[in-house]
Amino acid sequence: MDGKGWVTRERIAEVARFSAVGLGTFGLDAGCLILLHSHSPMPLALDTALAYTLAALVNFVLSRQWVFEQASQGAEPRIALVRYVVVIVIGLLITAAAVPALSDSGLDYRIAKIVVSLLIGIANYFAFPGWVFRETSR
Repeated sequence: MDGKGWVTRERIAEVARFSAVGLGTFGLDAGCLILLHSHSPMPLALDTALAYTLAALVNFVLSRQWVFEQASQGAEPRIALVRYVVVIVIGLLITAAAVPALSDSGLDYRIAKIVVSLLIGIANYFAFPGWVFRETSR
């Protein structure tokens, strides 16, 4: 690798950190979803939304401080948080609609959660450094 293309050591390290945070927060999200869905009288969509929200909060802190640290250095923290909330709300709406819809079509809700989360995660990898943690114009 010559370090001049898209695939650089820094990018590989960033993808590894993003993946570690994503897997960890996915575990938190899925664990909370299973716990809520197994023990609460709430609808699956609400269980999904609550679990997703908790994991998103943890993900923001880790993404800003560790995964995209360099990208977030020039970003105004409040603006980054607002942008992050926009991205997460979009993901939340998609997740809260898609998981029950896939479940209603016969797919186990846990498998539906994995599929939807993978797609949201890929989209977030590009949205976070490209918009959320991008340097804010002053």
